[in-house]
Amino acid sequence: MNDVESAASAERRGRRNMLLWWGPRVMFVGGAVVLVVESSRGVPLPELRLALCVFGVCSAVFIARQLWVGHQRGPGGDAPRWLVRAAAFLTAAGVLVLVAHLAGVKGDALPLVGSVLLLLGLGWFVEAWRGAKPGQPRKALLWWGVALCTLTAVTAIAAAFLLPKAKGGLFLSLLVALGLGLFVALPLGVNVLSEWGVRRLRRRSSAAGDDAGVGIVGYLGLAGIVLAVLAVVCLGYLDWVLAAVLVATALVLVLAVVSNTHADIALVLAALCMLAAAPPERPTPQALIPAGGQRVLVAIGDSYMSGEGASSYFEGTDDGGRDECRRSPSAYAVALATKDRRFDRMLFLACSGARTYNVIAKADARLLQGQKGKPGAKIQAQDGEPGTQIDQLTSQTSSFRPALVIVALGGNDAGFAILGEACIAPGGCKDQASAFTANLPKVRGALAATFRSLRKALPVGVPIVAVPYPQPLAPADTCTGVALTKTERDFIHTFVDDVDQTMSDAATEANAGIEYLAEMKDSLKDHQLQLCQGRKSKAGINFVDIASVNGFASQRFSPAKWIHNSLHPNERGHEAMRDTFTTWLNNHPGLLEHRAPTAPGQATSQALPAPEPECTMTRNAGNPHCQDRIRAWELEQTRGRWPWLLLGLLGLAFLWVASIAVFSLLPGGEPPHRDPTSRAARAG
Repeated sequence: MNDVESAASAERRGRRNMLLWWGPRVMFVGGAVVLVVESSRGVPLPELRLALCVFGVCSAVFIARQLWVGHQRGPGGDAPRWLVRAAAFLTAAGVLVLVAHLAGVKGDALPLVGSVLLLLGLGWFVEAWRGAKPGQPRKALLWWGVALCTLTAVTAIAAAFLLPKAKGGLFLSLLVALGLGLFVALPLGVNVLSEWGVRRLRRRSSAAGDDAGVGIVGYLGLAGIVLAVLAVVCLGYLDWVLAAVLVATALVLVLAVVSNTHADIALVLAALCMLAAAPPERPTPQALIPAGGQRVLVAIGDSYMSGEGASSYFEGTDDGGRDECRRSPSAYAVALATKDRRFDRMLFLACSGARTYNVIAKADARLLQGQKGKPGAKIQAQDGEPGTQIDQLTSQTSSFRPALVIVALGGNDAGFAILGEACIAPGGCKDQASAFTANLPKVRGALAATFRSLRKALPVGVPIVAVPYPQPLAPADTCTGVALTKTERDFIHTFVDDVDQTMSDAATEANAGIEYLAEMKDSLKDHQLQLCQGRKSKAGINFVDIASVNGFASQRFSPAKWIHNSLHPNERGHEAMRDTFTTWLNNHPGLLEHRAPTAPGQATSQALPAPEPECTMTRNAGNPHCQDRIRAWELEQTRGRWPWLLLGLLGLAFLWVASIAVFSLLPGGEPPHRDPTSRAARAG
C-alpha cells in the first residue's frame, strides 16, 4: 500500500513539476504568437493593445516563474538538450525566413516573423548558456563575454571612421556589420558577463557565511538603481521627456538582461509591435467628394496642409510604400470645408512630402527649367497619386465650382525635413546654414512658376491664397523638453521666416493675383501653442512623435517610417490655424466674390538671377544633393563627440554593475524543482 501511495505521490509531483516548467513557457510563446499575428495583420490600435495586454500577462507569469524557481536544468546540471535543440531550430528558422525575404520571396509578415523567431532562438540559447552548471563563476563565461563585447567595440569604431566616406557595397556591409554587433554580439556578451558577475558575487557572499547572498555590494547596487529611478522622475518633471524615456529604457533593459528571465525579449518584442502600430484610418466623408459642389474649397500643398502630425488619417492616404499623403480629418482645411457655411464641398489634394514639381502641371514643365543649361526638376506625381496636384485639379474642375484655393508649399523644396534631422543630430545645425539659405532663390522661382501654373488651371476669378508656415518655436532663452540649443532654435526661427518671405516674394513675382495670408505665421504664437511657450505636452506642434504607417508589414516595421509625425502641427495646432484663417476670411468679405485676376506676366519688380547653390534639395536637378552633405556632416559630428558617448557608456556600465549587485541578492544554486524530463523526476 505504501509503495502504491509513493508511486501516486511521485506521479502527482511529476505532473506538478511538468506544469510548473512547461506551463509558463507555453504561455509566453502563445502570448508572443498572438501579439505577432495581430501586429502583422495591422489591426486597429485597441485590438493591438488588447493583444499586448495578453502578452504582458503571459510574460509576467513566465518571468515570475524564472525569478522564483530558477531555470530548468538537465540531470548533470547543464541546460536540458531540448532547450538547446529548440534554440537551434528557432534561430535557424528565423535566419531562413529573413534570407527568404531578402531574396524576394513574397510575404507581408516575413520580416516580423523572421525577426521574432531569431529573437526567441537567441534568447533560448542565452538561457541555456547562462544556466549551465550553476554555482561556479566559470572563466569561460568571462572570456566569451569579453570577446563578444570587444568585437562589437572594434566594429563600432571601424564604422565610425569608415562610414562617412564609404559608398555602395562597403557602406551597406558596414551597416550590416554594425547591426550584427549592436543587436546580436553585444547583447550576448553582456548576458554572459552578467551571469559571470552574479555568480561571482554569490560565491563570495556564500564564502563569507551569508547564506542569503545579502551583502554591502547588493545594497549599494540597489541604491544605484534608486538613484537612476529618481533621475527619470526629475527629468520627467523638468519636461525633458525624451531624456527621461531614454534613461528609463536603458534602466529597464539593463535590469531585464541581467535578470536572465527573457524579460529583455518580451520588452523588445512588445516595443517592436507597438512601434509598428499605425494611426487609425477614417472613411472619407461626403464633403470631400467635390463633384456637384457650388462653393468648393480646394486645398493644395504639402504636409502642413494635409494634416500630417495628427492621430488619424483618411483611408488610403497613410499606406507605407504606396500613398503616403496623410490627409487628416483634423486638418484645418477640412474643418473649414465642413464647418464654414461659405463652403459646401472640398477637393483635398494636399499631400505630405509634396514639392513644387509634384504640384505644377506637367504641361508647364518648361517653367521649372534649371539654370546654366542644367536640367530642371522632373515633373512627377507622388507615389499613389494619379497625377500632379494641378493636373488632378484640372481633370475635375468641370464637375464643381471652386470658391477658393489655398496653397501651402515650398517647405520641402527648402529642405525642412533635412533641417529637422540636422538640428536633432549632434552638432549645431547653424553650421550648415548655407546649404539651406543658398537654395531659397531657386525655391522662389519654383513657387512663382507653380503659382502661374495654378492660375492657368482655374476658372477666371477664382481667388488663390498662399498660406505661410506658422512659427513652431517661441524665441525664448530657455526651453525645456526640446533637444535644441538656443542657437539652433534661433536659426530655425529665422529660416522659417525666410521661407515664408520667399513664398510672399514668389506670390508677387508670379503676378497672378495671389493673396498672401501673413497672419498665419503667428497662429501658434497667438494661441500660446508654440514649442518653448509652455509645457511641450500642451504645444500645438509635435517635437518628436512616434507613429508608424499602415500597409505592408515591411513598411510598418521600418524605423524610417516611425517619426514622420515629428515637427508637424497636431490637432491643437490645426485648430489654431483654422481660427486664424476664419478670422482672416471674415476680415476679407469680398474675397469670395469672383473677380478678374491680374493676367500672368512678368514680375512686378525685376528679379535678380538666382545664384547656383552649392548643393540642391532636388535629386534630379543635376547638382549634388544637400542631404548627402548634411548626413556626412552628421556622422562627423557624432564621431567628434566621443567624450559624451564615453560618458553615456560609463552611465550604462554603472547601471549594469548596479543591476548585477541587485540580482546577486537573489538566492542562487539549483532550483527547488527537478527537471520533469529527467529519469529521476519520472522515477519520483
